[in-house]
Amino acid sequence: MAVNEIALQQSETEPREIPSIFKNRNFLLLWGAALLSSFGISFFLFSQSWYVVNVLGLEASLGILYIAVSIPRVLFMIISGTVADRFDKAKIMFLSDFIRGLLLVGLVVWFIFGGITLWTFVTFAFFFGILDAFFWAAESAVIPSIIHKDNLTRGNSIIQMTNQTSFILAPMLAGVIIAFGNYEIVFATTAVMLIVASALIFFMRVPRVKEGSEEQKRFWDDFKEGLLYVKNSRVISLVVLTTIFMNLFLVGPLTMGLPLFVKTILEGTAMDFSFLEAGLAVGMLLGSIVVGVLNVKKNRGKIGIIALVISGIAFTGLSFTTELWMSILCLGIFGFALSGSNIPFIAAIQSLIEEKMLGRVMGLISLASMGLIPVSYALTSGVLAFGVSIHHIMAVGAILVTLYSAFIFFRFKELREIE
Repeated sequence: MAVNEIALQQSETEPREIPSIFKNRNFLLLWGAALLSSFGISFFLFSQSWYVVNVLGLEASLGILYIAVSIPRVLFMIISGTVADRFDKAKIMFLSDFIRGLLLVGLVVWFIFGGITLWTFVTFAFFFGILDAFFWAAESAVIPSIIHKDNLTRGNSIIQMTNQTSFILAPMLAGVIIAFGNYEIVFATTAVMLIVASALIFFMRVPRVKEGSEEQKRFWDDFKEGLLYVKNSRVISLVVLTTIFMNLFLVGPLTMGLPLFVKTILEGTAMDFSFLEAGLAVGMLLGSIVVGVLNVKKNRGKIGIIALVISGIAFTGLSFTTELWMSILCLGIFGFALSGSNIPFIAAIQSLIEEKMLGRVMGLISLASMGLIPVSYALTSGVLAFGVSIHHIMAVGAILVTLYSAFIFFRFKELREIE
């Protein structure tokens, strides 16, 4: 394949001395921005949800918030990768964080003058979803542009580790601020985080492949070129298909099913539910740390698929557990294996893609990751409506993912042999 030949030629011509990722100014700035951005977004999502539930008393309307942020995110992911390839990726990230920071400043002002309703948060969630789509595509595409390809696994693991840490700590910190302060303080803190993150991105110096003002091709020609690039690469097509399969059969049963599983199978409480979520987050965090420390450079395809099989087996085990500690253990293993699959695959794909196509391909992979989540929710809800128990739904989804992972491991040699 052409992409493999390009990667091989690059590896033969590049020097053996690989600069440390922690001495890379651009990566350190990106890391700081990712930390502040992920904490800020986690602050916002937790605080708005808690306000709707605790102050407005509209628990049943939380779904509207999730729809408001997810639909525009998915729709704009279709074109966000093409935008990232045509324009300066750092500027896209800067504008995304800076505008989100300004939006939150506006929200704080709105709080001061009163009149906050559910639709206030729906409006802000809608714009956050749009900006998220462009930020994620640009971030995924910019990493290979600023660090050596042999450090891609470590770089991606550090970013994912940062995201997982924010997922664990940010809700707790936001809860403390709300308990001892007020919502104005927590949203103002979020605004400051995002504006500072945008300032860090502003000082990054990213090599540019193509000027945004170039008009050799029309926008939709670039978009179609990205689709053809993925279609003509069997490896990338398989990664996209695997991502779709994972999100269709695991995300819905996991996200929607976990609270139902706690209530109906474990007969637990909200505290038990929080322990399960913490177990998943800690497992993913530990997986990110291990992958980052090892900085896997070879056999990344094989490792990714094996980890995917293990994640399916762990989720299958979860569906049959009846004790809290067993459920936490299975979710921890599942999260650990999920990081062990995602990070090597992302790093391998980033090292194979031509730099001028990075935004479009990573945008399509992000779309495959996010696009079918609403479908997964709907499918899970529909099966539940027919009276099927949640642990049976979880088991079937997990078994399908395990069998699919084993199939692609033995059937597709090129995916297994990705370095």
